[in-house]
Formats: sequence, C-alpha cells, structure tokens
Amino acid sequence: MRALLAVLGLGLVLAAPASARQTVTISPLPGTPDANPATQISVLGIRPSRIASVLVTGTRTGRHVGRLRSYSGGRGASFLPRTPFAERERVRVVVALEGRSAARSTFTVARLAPIPPVLNLPATQPAKLQSFVSEPGLQPPRITVHRGRSPQPIFLTPLPSPVVHPGSTNTITIDPVGPGGPMIIDGRGRLVWFRQLTMPEVASTLAVQRYRGRRVLTWWQGPVTVQAFGLGKGVIADRSYRTLAEVRAGNGYDMDLHEFRLAGGRDALFTIYRPVLIHVPGTAAGQLTSMMSSIVQQVDVATGLVMWEWHALGHIPLSESYATTKNSASYDAYHINSIQPMPGGRLLLSARNTSALYAVDRATGRIAWRLGGKRSDFRLGRGARFWFQHDAEWHRGDRVSLFDDEAGPPQKAPASRGLVLRLDRRRRTATVVRSLKRAPDTSAQSEGSTQLLPGGRAFVGFGSTPFFSEFSASGRLIFDAQLPDGDGSYRVLRFPWSARPPTRPRAVVQRTDPSHAAVAVSWNGATDVARWEVLAGSRRVARAARTGFETTIPIATAASAFTVRALSAGGKVLGTSSPVTAP
Repeated sequence: MRALLAVLGLGLVLAAPASARQTVTISPLPGTPDANPATQISVLGIRPSRIASVLVTGTRTGRHVGRLRSYSGGRGASFLPRTPFAERERVRVVVALEGRSAARSTFTVARLAPIPPVLNLPATQPAKLQSFVSEPGLQPPRITVHRGRSPQPIFLTPLPSPVVHPGSTNTITIDPVGPGGPMIIDGRGRLVWFRQLTMPEVASTLAVQRYRGRRVLTWWQGPVTVQAFGLGKGVIADRSYRTLAEVRAGNGYDMDLHEFRLAGGRDALFTIYRPVLIHVPGTAAGQLTSMMSSIVQQVDVATGLVMWEWHALGHIPLSESYATTKNSASYDAYHINSIQPMPGGRLLLSARNTSALYAVDRATGRIAWRLGGKRSDFRLGRGARFWFQHDAEWHRGDRVSLFDDEAGPPQKAPASRGLVLRLDRRRRTATVVRSLKRAPDTSAQSEGSTQLLPGGRAFVGFGSTPFFSEFSASGRLIFDAQLPDGDGSYRVLRFPWSARPPTRPRAVVQRTDPSHAAVAVSWNGATDVARWEVLAGSRRVARAARTGFETTIPIATAASAFTVRALSAGGKVLGTSSPVTAP
C-alpha cells in the first residue's frame, strides 16, 4: 500500500492502531517535478527522536550526507543535505522510523531558468504625496475620502500599479507615485503609521495576525521583479512596531509578495514564484520553455526550517490554465495568490490564471475539490462565475469570499467586485450570497481583497485601482476612499489596532515673531494620542487636540526651548519629545 501511494504521489500514511494513527508527510511531496536543487527533505508529523535515519540518493549526485534538524514543538525534522542536488535528476528518499516500516518518496529536480531583474523606478509624482514639518523625510501617498468614515484603522501597502494595455498581456506601464511601505490610516483617511521603504523595496499584505498568542503586525517586504513577483521576506512586528522575527523562504527560494500568513501561531505560509524550464505539451520534443513555477511553503518561524512544500506543477494540469506561452510573457500558468488553512487539514488556494480555487489536502498534496475554472467540482449558480480572482477565504457555513477581478485581460465583465459564495457540498453547487461593486464601475486588472466583518459588513480593496470601500450588511456603500491615481494596494484590510512606538514624538518649532511661535508635532504610529501639551521648562504654554498625523500648535511666548507631551483621552502622558529650540 505504501508503495502504491508513493507512485501515485498521495503521501504516506503509516500503519498504526486506530487510537494512535499518525500521518507523516515528506516534502518535496512525492511526484514533485520541479524541486529546487537546494531543497531540504522535510519530514512532518512525527517526533524527531523516532526518525532513525534518512537516506537520500540522487540519480546523478549519488548518496547525500547531511544533518537532521528538529522543528519547534517536536513536530518533525528536516534533513539538510551537505551539497545541492543536480538539475533534472531524480531523487529517492527513504526515511527509517522506529517501530514502523520505512517511508519512501521520489521527486525530480527542476532545470532552473534565469530570475528576471527587479523594478527600480524612481517616484515621479511628488504632488500626490503628503509632507510634514515634523517628519520631513516621510512621504506617504495622499488619501482622499469620498464618503463616510470607517470605525477602525485601515491597513494598506501602496504599490505602483501596473497597467496592462488592452489587447496585450505583454505591454505594461508602471509609473510610481512615491515610496512604498506598510501604511496605517485612521477612519478619516489620516495617516497613523508609515514605514517608508527605499526603492526597489516595497511592501505587501499588511495585516494584524496572531503569533505566539499575541496580536502582531505582519507584512511582506522586498523588491519586485519585472515579471511582478517578489524576492523578499516576511516581517512580524509587535505593537510598538519593533521587529519580532523575519521569515525567509527555504530550499533556495525567495519569498513572493502575494501571501504571508501565520498559521497556528508559530508557522508561516507563503507563496514562492520561480522560473523553471519545462517541456510544454504540444511543442517539439526536446524544446524547453521557461514557465513560472508557483509554490506554497510552510516554514517554522522559530527555526527557519521548511516543514512542508507544495508545487502547482504536478498537481494542476497545465491544460487548466488560461495563460499560454503566447498571451503570458512569463508563461505564468498558475499564479497562486492566496493561502488559507481550512478545517480537516486542508488549504484553500487561489490560482489567478486558472480562475479557480483549490482545496488541497496537506498530508497528501492531492486536490480535494476545485471551485471555478475549467474543471469545477461545483456547478456555479447564476452570477457565481468569477475570473482572475484574489484573496479567497473560507468561512463558517461553507461560505467562500474572494475578490473577483473579472478584468484579465481579457475583460470578462464591466466591473470587479467583492464576492461571497455559499457551497452546498452535498449537491455540489455554488450560489451567490453577496456581490459588492462600486459605482461607477471599477475594474481591477490585478490584486484586490474582500474582508468580511462583524455585523455583516464587508471591506473591499479594489487592487490595482486606487479604491477601497466598506459596505453595510444590506450592500450599501458606507465608506469609500482612494490612493492617488497610479498607486494601488495588493490588499486593503480593516482591524482594531492600538500601538505606542518606542520612539519619542517629533516636534519642530518655528518662530513667527519675537513673542509668538508655532510647534508642529507628530508621533509616527501612535494610536491613542488625544491631545498635545507644549511646555516651556515646567510651565505649560499651550494645549491642543490632535488634528491628524501632524498637529500645528500656536504658542504666545518669548521662550525659546520647549518639549511636547502626548496625552491620552484620560490625560495620561504617553510620551514626551526631545527638547526643541526655536530658531
């Protein structure tokens, strides 16, 4: 039975009594056709002390020696070969387990294609940026609010929005507005926090998640290639914006920008893109084509070890893709753009270029079911068809939310939308619960997010367009805002958030005449400041309510040295600036 499962690439279930049955998963998963030469061998689902030995043999490189390193929590271990594998060779893995039969697996090493250069375009639109007296080096994009007020902070990552010209997927224009970076604004669109990055680095997927039992801020950060995938890392920060951990991809890869999700409070799930050379069915024998390999990886944050790895190639036939070598410059057949753990040991994956969602069994790598695309296991009801989607999320009640771009190219509908579907797994049908659109029609060629909120509300980020909107339970548009034209945000999300930076408030004094001055003060990232208090020595000379990221306070005094204190709504001192002197 084990041999049959290995041949079918279905993973390895080790025989055990029913009360102690245990599944062991080896990555790269059996049958993987495009593993990296620098891959480690991951053995997940058994205590490291029960791994007697790991025998790894390549058809070209022979037997590999290495060392075994354990994951945190005793959940398994990785065998780290001392030397890399050879491209195109087959690798056989035999894991001897105490008291069990050996587990076996086989995978193939990819032939790698060159990684394209990164984008490093200068910002050219300074009129679309904010500026501050107290933070002269900070240049976040301007936010325009068209309607309403959001009850909670909004999290976004301004990015240059690629514009794909009609009739072509190969002609793209990018005109950066300004620097990228993770950004938080309040419900009125006013800046709360911006960690400004220097090109070519940008940020993506800013969110509030849980890590080791506490709420943290997470984002992806790094350069982006001309083929629109990332070569960066994940960042985990505390409520003072101090970095707790940086997460990097393993097995010789770089982390892509499309997903960075914490799972179980201690692991990271993320996407990886890597060009490889393959033979495309229908082409001449021996002819190789560069294609974009789309990979999901799970890393133990504490150790940096790869625990699990899944490749779209080998699990999703190329025939399911709407991308071809003619209409996709990088032959990006899959474009995995979201990952979410589901009940029952599965992951929900979104593949933009197959216009489908996939429920993947983590123990075996098999696809349990498809939703949408060319081979949907569910019959889509009226209005349920989606195209080029992003940000798929599973919810209780067998509901799935996603952002339905509908604008490839080719454009399939006049407008993009937030979409919520209900799945009937017995009848295998999918019906529309909610369809959320802006007016006038807003069409996103890429990116986007749909977040379901308490009370039936929904928050929709319109991706490569600059808009983000909140809808009531009845579907009414109750908040609408935008970044400047030319900017977008891969996702825009809403979370409760309270933070106090480890830095001091920043203040600058400008003298207007011998007996008057003005103090400009800000505190990048502080959420709980209600008022500012200006002191000359120990004497209070002015007090003012916070009016936004930066507050300007007039003072009538001939004094020349000042400090500024941040006060909470209850009058508690939250922070004090360094002394500043009027010129």
